[in-house]
Amino acid sequence: IILSTIMKLLVAALLPTIASAFVSTAIIRAPAHSAFVATTKLAAATGPTGKPASSKEEDLELTLQIILESLATQDDGDAIVDDDDDDSAEPVQEQPKAEKKPKKKKKKSQPQDMAPVEMDVSKLDIRVGVIQEAWEHEEADKLFCEKIDIGEEEPRNIASGLRAYYKAEDLIGKRVCVLANLKSRKLVGFPSHGMVLCASNDDSVVFVNPPADAAIGERVACAGFEGEPATENAVQKKKVLDKVFPDLKTDSNGVASYKGIPLTAGSGSCVAEGGMADAQVS
Repeated sequence: IILSTIMKLLVAALLPTIASAFVSTAIIRAPAHSAFVATTKLAAATGPTGKPASSKEEDLELTLQIILESLATQDDGDAIVDDDDDDSAEPVQEQPKAEKKPKKKKKKSQPQDMAPVEMDVSKLDIRVGVIQEAWEHEEADKLFCEKIDIGEEEPRNIASGLRAYYKAEDLIGKRVCVLANLKSRKLVGFPSHGMVLCASNDDSVVFVNPPADAAIGERVACAGFEGEPATENAVQKKKVLDKVFPDLKTDSNGVASYKGIPLTAGSGSCVAEGGMADAQVS
């Protein structure tokens, strides 16, 4: 009687909780509900020992056992659901980053080899000029200071080492050939911008005179050596004078020539004063 009373009280206390658990479990898991129904039917026919139930005590004991087993089954089912949920979630695989291809450096096009520039008399800018003024340098006993018109806006200041061969008054009005593409430089303090071409031998130095009809500022030519003159900087850097002057001479008639070809202006040739023959021109 005592045991029966305890079992009834226990069932009465647990029944509401168990009933709600069975309802939620039946909604989530239909197979679990079916197993409970089957187990309940079996329990109604047999006791705990497998024999037909014959008393209320055995019914209560059997009911409690079924309830406990059902709770254990619910716990296992929930664990299975969690496992299934975990298994169904596949890990997200990271996409490998595309490797950056190194940029190819563009090769700079190599400049084509340029033919070497010939250094000849065409690189000299020789102009016909006339001496407007001339005076002796105050500090250099060999120099004349001159103002020479070569067809530019202003006459050129040029210094010439001719005091041993000429007087200052002999220079004024004289027509000369001026090498014009030289950088200005100071000669004993005097800014000289150009050079007067002269023929020289061991005994004397004389002017190279242009033809009488050559215009002031006209460029002196040499047949077969046409071309633009070099810049003042190029004449200095490339040492044009050192390469050209050795071939600039007067012939047997005193005609100034480059490699045997006369220098010309106007209608004639440039000739060393007095017809100095076989002389160096510089």
